[in-house]
Amino acid sequence: MASKTEYLEREVKLKAALDFTLPDFGKVVGGGTIRLPEQALHTSYFDTADFRLWDRGLTLRHRRGDEGQGGTWTLKLPEKADGSTLDRTELSWVGGQERIPPAATRVLQGVVRRAVLNEVVALESTRQRIILRAAGGSPLGEIDDDVVTVQSGARKGLTFRQIEFEIGGDQPGTSPDPDAVNAVLQELHRAGARSDGEQKFAKSLGLDTSGKRNAEVPRASSSLTLGDLVQLSLANGLGRLLDHDYRLRINPTDPPVRAVHQARVATRRLRADLKTFAPVLDPVWRRHTRTELKWLGQVLGRIRDADVLADRFAIELPIPLEAKGADELRSRLAAQRRTDSAEMGDVLEGERYLSLLERLHAAAHSPPFSRNQHTSSHAEREPEPQADDPAIQSVSPLVRGQWKALRRKVRKLGHHPSNEQLHRIRIRSKHLRYAAEAATPAIGKSARRTAQKAEHLQNILGKHHDAVAAETWLRHTALISTSLASFVAGQFVADEQRKQREYAQQWRSAWRELQGKRATTWLR
Repeated sequence: MASKTEYLEREVKLKAALDFTLPDFGKVVGGGTIRLPEQALHTSYFDTADFRLWDRGLTLRHRRGDEGQGGTWTLKLPEKADGSTLDRTELSWVGGQERIPPAATRVLQGVVRRAVLNEVVALESTRQRIILRAAGGSPLGEIDDDVVTVQSGARKGLTFRQIEFEIGGDQPGTSPDPDAVNAVLQELHRAGARSDGEQKFAKSLGLDTSGKRNAEVPRASSSLTLGDLVQLSLANGLGRLLDHDYRLRINPTDPPVRAVHQARVATRRLRADLKTFAPVLDPVWRRHTRTELKWLGQVLGRIRDADVLADRFAIELPIPLEAKGADELRSRLAAQRRTDSAEMGDVLEGERYLSLLERLHAAAHSPPFSRNQHTSSHAEREPEPQADDPAIQSVSPLVRGQWKALRRKVRKLGHHPSNEQLHRIRIRSKHLRYAAEAATPAIGKSARRTAQKAEHLQNILGKHHDAVAAETWLRHTALISTSLASFVAGQFVADEQRKQREYAQQWRSAWRELQGKRATTWLR
């Protein structure tokens, strides 16, 4: 099996009738066109029986041409697109269809877990290829005109035509003139093709083209039950974690900063949601799951802390000696991140983490509600919430509990709260934010407004906490560093203390906004 190659694919998909005729692109491109030899392609797509890859917007395929060689495996990872293009990162390995590349299996392990990847559909295609060049000969893109026949699967025998305009052509990462790109698309539309984001995999199986099925998860509505909100929260939380799990696995020794951050946020949000919905969840399941999420969050948190510090120390110092001292600090931080990333890599490969994902997956489909739900026998107490209660009525008291906990913490503060006290206010504001966001599908704008105000307070206190954590790290590191690095660390400490004072003055105004009637009327 050959080593991996990586490529960012940007393309526009169009559908066309079987008798469609490609236009003459020489009229709209200044650098001419090159027609390549026709290709006969055999493509097999792989997924689990319940389409776990497709649920996350992933595709895994094996493709071979008519040249008689083993073919190529390609794993496509979704990326954010700025416009009508479908942007995906392609990871490819040369090899035969008899074995999925171990590297691809490792990347997909968190999404697939203990399920099995099998061929779910096979296609035979005839492809016409045209290279387009802009004025001056720079690559504009490639037109792939495919006539596809489904050879196996749910829609065996279906034949369709798909036009793909791959922007950038034979030089990955290029960004052609958008006016030239639009001119090509307009020419295709005039010839009868129509924009269509549906992928061959989905069309061949009749799948939901949104890329995220989860049809069994209830949609946001005022008719939701409290149990529906629990299921939504669990499904969304697991989805957030899985959407970054595979990115952490591509290069676990140097995981992407954003993937680490978002995976950690997913664990924190899930823990908060389990706390909010505690009255209707099985207490043993909830305690164990929150413990496991805390463990995972701590592993990710150590890497995230290093990333936050690295961002703060990224400034270039003008004096050469001071710059050298700053480099020493950054070097220590980078070494710390490598160590923590290695630990994360071991965690991702371990049974404990996979068991946690399986536990969340099962709960997202069938939440483990408490078997001992009942109405309180004390007339003065509110009835215990039930999973089948209307969410629009029963979720407010649960969020109110988070609001009251935050308010009590703030009221106990003196005029000069300590760093630890402010950190606890931040945690409480985060819990309120997540609780309000979990209630939003049933409550609507009022809950969303509360979440936004709580997030503003959380962000200010988060910046304060980052400054405190940075000062702590700098003071510790200065004790084990050279005198030059210690001197620079002292300069950074002074700056972090200034930031702490600044944020300590800002948070009370954010708190007043959160207390306003518009933000909390529905909780009173």
